Amino acid sequence: MENIYDLYAVSNHFGTLGAGHYTAFAKNPYYKKWFNFDDSHVDRATEKDVVTKAAYVLFYKRRGAKY
Repeated sequence: MENIYDLYAVSNHFGTLGAGHYTAFAKNPYYKKWFNFDDSHVDRATEKDVVTKAAYVLFYKRRGAKY
């Protein structure tokens, strides 16, 4: 059986090794919509928005997994 993984969140880092700023994209599992989290602001995002050079950590879930 082949395992298939779906991306559900991305942590982004902007800046240098000594200083910078973090943001995140996450996909709502119920509505299947992407959101951009930046400090106290949350905005809708598209799949195109999620693909950036600032991606630092990618989070995947195996399809069919309960958690």
